[in-house]
Amino acid sequence: MIKINNLQTVSNFENVVNEDCPSFSGIIAGECKGELWVDTIDKPTIALANSYAVGSFAFLGNIVNDNTYIELDNFIKKDIFYYLKQQGINYFEFTIENAELRPYIFKMFKDKTIQREKEYSFRKTEHIDKNYYLPDDFRMQKVDSDFWDKILNGDFKNETFLTKRILESWESFENFKKRSVAYCITYSDSIASVIVGTARFKNVIPIDIETEEKFRHKGLAYSLTIEFVNACIKNGLMAQWDCMESNPNSQKTAKKAGFKFYKENEVYWFDI
Repeated sequence: MIKINNLQTVSNFENVVNEDCPSFSGIIAGECKGELWVDTIDKPTIALANSYAVGSFAFLGNIVNDNTYIELDNFIKKDIFYYLKQQGINYFEFTIENAELRPYIFKMFKDKTIQREKEYSFRKTEHIDKNYYLPDDFRMQKVDSDFWDKILNGDFKNETFLTKRILESWESFENFKKRSVAYCITYSDSIASVIVGTARFKNVIPIDIETEEKFRHKGLAYSLTIEFVNACIKNGLMAQWDCMESNPNSQKTAKKAGFKFYKENEVYWFDI
């Protein structure tokens, strides 16, 4: 498997992208930031992508022959497991984004005790015609150049709550501005809540949304969602909301904002 660096791009990647998973397909297409390994740079048939925003790996493509399977098996168990252990990570978390891959991946890890959890994806294709209310002294902020300058000037004491999400997902703030959308809600010198488009494939942008614990239960996430979705619609983009089965509050917020169920997948992990 070949690791793609900043000086390389994958060409003719149609066999290893999937419109259902923009977080990983966007990495393959060179739209957003992440780690990527492929069997060949031109017309790859199998890919392994690691999304910093998602926090896991994904298998994409298909096994076309026995040699591909053997090479992938050796690569995962020798190179990737070693790579993770060097970072102090003692587990491997992944999704399988193409159904044809499932029997091969499960065969590869047949000696592992695999845990799993369902992940649900929702999409919103229409403008949200609803108002929202912010508590006193909370301010809605579009993350544009002016707001970024305030961050660089040290106006907020917890700026990494926002900047980490953007810079782990995009090569630079300029790159982010061209391809994505973000909003936050501030309170005094704190960033209370954020919503960031952390990837892009074609016109689909997955959402990362979080509120600082001390500011929760104030409806901030819902307010951010309205602004984010409407900005996406205005710019010809579609927002995708991914959440785990164990996070019913996230599902509740998505449904309240009118997101419609799109697909179900499973996230797997095991100790290494």
